[in-house]
Amino acid sequence: MKILVVCSGNICRSPMVAEYLKHRLGREGLSHVVVSSAGTLGINGAPAAAEAIEAMAEVDVDLQGHRSRGISAADIQSSDMVIVMDHRHLEELAVRYPTGRDFRYLLRQFEKGPEPASSGRDLQDPIGSELAVFRKQREVLRVCVDHLVLHLKHTLPS
Repeated sequence: MKILVVCSGNICRSPMVAEYLKHRLGREGLSHVVVSSAGTLGINGAPAAAEAIEAMAEVDVDLQGHRSRGISAADIQSSDMVIVMDHRHLEELAVRYPTGRDFRYLLRQFEKGPEPASSGRDLQDPIGSELAVFRKQREVLRVCVDHLVLHLKHTLPS
């Protein structure tokens, strides 16, 4: 299985989510699930935001080596699940990469539990914010990712 995590710049939210998801999948014996991240803005080669790096380091997730990259049609075509941060991303991907498949989710659809809710709220972009905002976003995304991992444990073949 391949999961693609998408935000705007691939500098804050999507690398935070993707690296934490990899961390959790490894701890749950699901390291065969491939996780990558990309951004809709097409920014390539930028490091993760310093505040994102620091916030995630506090929970033993390393973003130091992350470099941003723009999303491509191949990313969408090769993914079994796409996790986006806000409604704009859902809309943009539907227009840019129509597939007819129902495999795109807002991260916060997993906020209340392992079964995705029919809708979810946006995870706001913390770019340019102070570290405290990144820490709050980290805690929200951790809850969502933990529920997503439970969802995957129950739906993926053993």
